Amino acid sequence: MVRSRTSKRRIQRKMDLTPVEMCRRLELLCRLAAEVAALREEHSTLRHVVQTAVKVVGVPAAHVALVDRSRKALYGLVSSGPHPPHAPRARFELSPGQAALTALTKRRPVVVRDARRDRRVHAEARARLRLGSVAYLPLLAGKESFGLLILARPRPHVWSKASIRLARHVATFASVALQTTRLLDRLAETDGRFRSLLEDIPAVVYSCEVDFPYRTFSVSRQVEAILGTPASQWLEDPDLFFKLVHPDDLPGVIAANEEGKAGRGFVRTEYRLLDKKGSTRWFRDEAVLVRDPAGTPIAWHGVLVEITGIKELGAEHERPVPPVPGDDPPRLDS
Repeated sequence: MVRSRTSKRRIQRKMDLTPVEMCRRLELLCRLAAEVAALREEHSTLRHVVQTAVKVVGVPAAHVALVDRSRKALYGLVSSGPHPPHAPRARFELSPGQAALTALTKRRPVVVRDARRDRRVHAEARARLRLGSVAYLPLLAGKESFGLLILARPRPHVWSKASIRLARHVATFASVALQTTRLLDRLAETDGRFRSLLEDIPAVVYSCEVDFPYRTFSVSRQVEAILGTPASQWLEDPDLFFKLVHPDDLPGVIAANEEGKAGRGFVRTEYRLLDKKGSTRWFRDEAVLVRDPAGTPIAWHGVLVEITGIKELGAEHERPVPPVPGDDPPRLDS
């Protein structure tokens, strides 16, 4: 027993990191944080994560795997080291008692010092990943775990507290990288659908500065079809609205925007704009004020709808009808 304890202590002491080595590995972690913050493509970022895990923790191999919603299977996502570009992804069934499932459900690292015969290690995973010793670290999102960072060694090994602590930091960066890149992918997809929807709306959707001259931040392509001025011109010329709005309508527009900014943060106005041919067109503009978290107004988001036809129709109805010659009204005193 004394020999066994002594040998274990020797192994543990051998695995302790010197201050210089710890500083070097912490520097690698900082670089990893910068890489994750750069928000590159998911696979390349995760490749960098597992390659950094190998250097930071000092293991021969690292893998990232995701679990399905029912927690019945793990799916390999990326691994360290060279791999064929179209190599099939590994899939391992999960069952009660397995170390991987325990790490997922308990949301904490699980270490298997000797994985060669340990029943908690999946037999196929042991063979394919060459697991002589393994550490499973959960990837966390809030109170849920959605995957694992798997650190592997080909022979039995005593894992130091320092190495597991470093591994937990790497797992945190892997979690952030996965959640952020997938969120951005969903936002990009939503933005694409939104833009496609805007292209089918017979109106101009825009965002602009809060104050005059209301420099344009974004505008839908319909503005060119309606007014003849391309969207790029609206973005390049900060005074374009001032140049196109009818001078008689400008004071009312500014007054309404100031009132909306000081009040409900909503404004509805009607005014005239000049199109590229020099013709005057009427528009109804409905906009909401966007504020930052501190409550400071940062932009108007609005929709312009042309109402020239409505205005012309209304003017025709208001115009007095001239009397028809010889068509005198009947007299009641005759």
